[in-house]
Amino acid sequence: MAKIKVKKKEKTTNSPRKTLTIKKPQIKLDKLKFKVSKPNLKFTKPNFKKLSTQKGFRIFLMVLVAVLAFTLVDFFFQYLNNGYSVAVVDGVRIPTSVYHERLEKQYGQSIAQQLIDEQLIKLEAKKAGIEVEEQEVQLRLEEIIASVGGDEAYAQALIANNITEEELLSQIELDLLSTKILEPTLEYTDDDVKAFFEQYSAAIFPNETAALEEGEKLDYELYKEEVKDVYVQQEVSNAQYTWLESLYSEYKIQDNSINKPKYGVLSATINIVKNLMGDANSNEEVVEE
Repeated sequence: MAKIKVKKKEKTTNSPRKTLTIKKPQIKLDKLKFKVSKPNLKFTKPNFKKLSTQKGFRIFLMVLVAVLAFTLVDFFFQYLNNGYSVAVVDGVRIPTSVYHERLEKQYGQSIAQQLIDEQLIKLEAKKAGIEVEEQEVQLRLEEIIASVGGDEAYAQALIANNITEEELLSQIELDLLSTKILEPTLEYTDDDVKAFFEQYSAAIFPNETAALEEGEKLDYELYKEEVKDVYVQQEVSNAQYTWLESLYSEYKIQDNSINKPKYGVLSATINIVKNLMGDANSNEEVVEE
């Protein structure tokens, strides 16, 4: 059998390689134009007339109005129960009128007496031309705050005594007016103040007394002025009752907490004219001074 020889191609090492170059396209951005079209949105208003003619919508409105009306009525009755009731026990209302009636029977006369006394003090101070400066009231308030142990203890004391700071300031002003009116009428000596100090120094100065050693006593001369102020306040308080009692015969007082109110012909008009004339006379006296 005949053999066929196939010659292999010889590799050529010296043949040059072909290179392919691709040029990037040049794009100029300034010549490109973009168009953005606005969306075509249409808003159609609801046709309320058409809705109102629909039976289901009308029923919904009627139910909504009924619920709102019922809620308002319920709130109104809650207001009546809370505003005109001192308490509500298991739905049973205790009227405020009963509460006030009970208070008036138990404390009405004493409260009326206190209000009358306060008005008498103001009238007597006005007659004597005595006034209390705001700085005096503030100074006394600061003394009270310091005596009870600071602002926090002071706030707790107001809550415990069921009194507001405004009411306390009013009471301080009345006390200062009474002191200015009655202090010139007091008769006392330095020995009286010293005896008062020796008897009540531990109560007046508890912190200073606690810091003393056994057998040691507070020096009266160091606390003389403070003790004198406390002594005068005590004596004014003692003299105030008798003084106010005497004023009841000088002023025309109508206590409606004890007796039924009296009515007279043009009595209100006469009182108004008297007050106006009194103010005018007091203003004239101030101008003359």
